[in-house]
Amino acid sequence: MTDIQRTVADDTFGKDATLAADGAAAPATVLTRTIDTTLRTTVLPRVEVVGEQPKIVADGKVRYELAHTLGEGGVGEVIKARDNDIERDVAIKRLRGEMQASHANILRFAEEVRTVGRLEHPNIVPIHDVGVHPNGEYFFVMKYVEGETLETIIDKLAAGDAEYHARYPMERRVEIMMGVLEAIAYAHSKKIIHRDIKPGNVMIGPYGEVMVMDWGLAREVSGPERSVAQPEASPDTTGRKKLFQTQIGTLLGTPAYMSPEQARGEALDERSDIYSLCVMFYEFLTLRHPHADEQTLDAMLDAIKNKPIQRAVIVAQKYQSPVPADLDWFLVAGLGKDKADRYESVEAMIDRLRRRATGDIPIQCPITLSMRMSTLLRQALVKHPFLVSGLFLMGTVGTVALAAFGAVHLVR
Repeated sequence: MTDIQRTVADDTFGKDATLAADGAAAPATVLTRTIDTTLRTTVLPRVEVVGEQPKIVADGKVRYELAHTLGEGGVGEVIKARDNDIERDVAIKRLRGEMQASHANILRFAEEVRTVGRLEHPNIVPIHDVGVHPNGEYFFVMKYVEGETLETIIDKLAAGDAEYHARYPMERRVEIMMGVLEAIAYAHSKKIIHRDIKPGNVMIGPYGEVMVMDWGLAREVSGPERSVAQPEASPDTTGRKKLFQTQIGTLLGTPAYMSPEQARGEALDERSDIYSLCVMFYEFLTLRHPHADEQTLDAMLDAIKNKPIQRAVIVAQKYQSPVPADLDWFLVAGLGKDKADRYESVEAMIDRLRRRATGDIPIQCPITLSMRMSTLLRQALVKHPFLVSGLFLMGTVGTVALAAFGAVHLVR
């Protein structure tokens, strides 16, 4: 066994470990010893040239070198770090110090790790590692996603930032929403609901990546609820700002994006996520939260449970055109106060948006009828260019014929 093999064996498995001839840990040792999970040092060797002789060196540096805080929630915080072994940036989520004393918080943290570990999807941030720091702090390591949250993008759009309006027109917003829907649909296929869907938990990368973040409140649809010890409220989580931050205590979730049944403290299923998805999409399209005027927690919860939401198509716009009528109707189908009035699944939402992309728009008002007819006429022009051109040249007769042509296709 070489010196470098012996060093790696000592650092990874402890001083009593031995290595097989090929450098792998001896099977008997691996099966009978427990790896020290508090040890976080690099194990991969590197080559260093001394004179003319290459030498294999094991640095034994700190594995995860912390940089700065990326965000903080009710229970944990996320920190940017450098993985000195793989030489890449990562994000580390750990329990806040005062939350470590509660077994309930540790159990919920462990459940988050296991939940995200089951969700291997391109639009869900993967977990790379998990461990316990020597000071007793539990943590897990995730892919570091560059970019900005959907919350930041909405704020920029609402402020009239011309660059952001050019980057995120209505159709681009639909594409981003499709990425979110596909992530949640995958989670639902695993019987896992998110329960805290909001713009602050969606990250948009510099190359268009869409990532659904923070699965700390996620759980199986029929799984047991785990209580969490709630810390005392800090000054920055009081007042109206608190309505848009995740709450962990009597309320679980972010008040402004809760479904009516979540606001009532009832049992939740996939349709609760559907409501939250549509609230978020409503805000992304209109640049205004549907209950933006509510100032207190009680007023917000009452509005969610009882107050009708203004139709997106009539929300006043300062920096953009009104929301298209078909997208307005799309939102209506997901914002029912009664969950029975919403889409039956996220897959149904995805299917509707996919059909919309082909021009298959449900006729629900005169505007959507015009949109559908326009699509049919464009399709007819592609399939029968000479016939349609000739009818246009015939004037009024042609217009009537085109209308009849479209009506026949609608019936079909």
